[in-house]
Amino acid sequence: MRRNIILTLFLLSISVQGQAQAQWNVVSHTDTDSGYQTRIATIENDDGYKLEIYRDVNDVVRLRFNIRNSFELLAKKQCATFQVDKRQLSNRSVNDALCLSQPRWAEYVIGYITDKTVLSLPLHNLMNGNVIYFRFLMNNGNYAETSFSLSGSKNILLSALGRDLTIVTK
Repeated sequence: MRRNIILTLFLLSISVQGQAQAQWNVVSHTDTDSGYQTRIATIENDDGYKLEIYRDVNDVVRLRFNIRNSFELLAKKQCATFQVDKRQLSNRSVNDALCLSQPRWAEYVIGYITDKTVLSLPLHNLMNGNVIYFRFLMNNGNYAETSFSLSGSKNILLSALGRDLTIVTK
C-alpha cells in the first residue's frame, strides 16, 4: 500500500513538472544596437522544441519555430508546416511569402499591426485553439513532428503583443 502511494506521488510530481515546463511565458529581449525592447511570448515543449511569437520594431507579428538543441537541423530552404487543431495547414506567411528559414529555426509573418488592429487568422487561431502542430523535413531526409499546447496562450500573447491590440479575421 505504502509503495503504491509513493509511486502515485512520484507520477503526480512528474506530471506537474511536465505541465510546468509547457506553460506560456513572456520574456524580454533588448536589441543592443537600437535599445528596442521586444516582448516575446514563448513556450518550450517536453521534446525541447520552442515556439516564439513577437511584435517587431515595424509592428509586424512574427512566429518563430525553433528546433531542439541537438545534432538535428532543418532541411535547407524548407518551411515547417503548422496547423492549429484541425484547421487549415500552412507553411507560408500571411502575405503568401515563404518563411525565413535557417538550420535551427523557421519564421513566419502572421500579421501586420495598423492602428492597434491586426488582420490575422493565424494569430486568432493561436489565441483560441488548443494545440498547434508542426511537421518538418530534417536535413537527413526524415520528417519529424511536434506540438505545443495553446492553453493560456491568449493572455500571454496579449501581454507580449499589446493588451490594447484588436485581432480581426476579416
